[in-house]
Amino acid sequence: MKKLILIGAGGCGREVLQWAKDVNKVEPRWEIKGFLDDNPNSIDGKICDVSVISSVDAYTIEEDDEFVCCIGNSAVRERIVKAMKEKGAHFTSVIHPTAVIADSCRLGESVIIYPFALISDNAVIGDGCIINMYSSVAHDSVLGEYCTISAHCDVTGVCALGNRVFMGTTSNMVPGTKIGDDVYICAGATVMTRVRSGKKMMGNPAKMVTF
Repeated sequence: MKKLILIGAGGCGREVLQWAKDVNKVEPRWEIKGFLDDNPNSIDGKICDVSVISSVDAYTIEEDDEFVCCIGNSAVRERIVKAMKEKGAHFTSVIHPTAVIADSCRLGESVIIYPFALISDNAVIGDGCIINMYSSVAHDSVLGEYCTISAHCDVTGVCALGNRVFMGTTSNMVPGTKIGDDVYICAGATVMTRVRSGKKMMGNPAKMVTF
C-alpha cells in the first residue's frame, strides 16, 4: 500500500485528508503518513489525527511515498509540485467518491476533486487543478494547469481557462467564455467576455478591477 503525504496542513490540507479517508473507506488505497508544512505548529488547536512530519524542503522521499499538494494558492502549488518532482516525488490525485466524473473527460495528474463536484462530457482538467465541492465543469470545457475552482462555481460548456486561474466562491462563466493565465475571478462574479491574462474580475457582469 502506498503512503500518502499531504503537502500543506492548512484548511485545504485538512479537508483533503478527510477526502482521502473517504476514498479509503470505499477501497483501501493509502496509509496516510502525514503532512509536510513549513510551520510545524500549523495544526495546533485543531482536531486532527494526522501530524506534521516535516517541512517541505527537509523531507526525504521514500520509495512508497505518494504526494498530493493541498495549497490553495495556484502559483505556490505549481512551484512546490515542480520542485518536489525534481527530487523524485510521485504525485497522485484525490477524487472524492461522491464526485461525478464523465467517462469521456480527461483528468491531468495530481488533481483534487472535492465531494459532489461534476466533471462533464469531454471536459479537460489540467495537472494540479483543485475543483471544490458542488462546482461543475460542463461539456467540452478546458481548464489549464493549477487552476483553483472554489465551492459552488459553474464553468459552463465550451469554456477555456488558462493556467493558474482562480475562481472565487459562487463565481461562474457563461458558455464559450475564454480567459487567460493567472486570472482572478472574485467571489460571486459572472464572466461574460474574454479576459486577458493577469486580470482581476469582479461583479455581475464581471468587470476588470485593480487593487
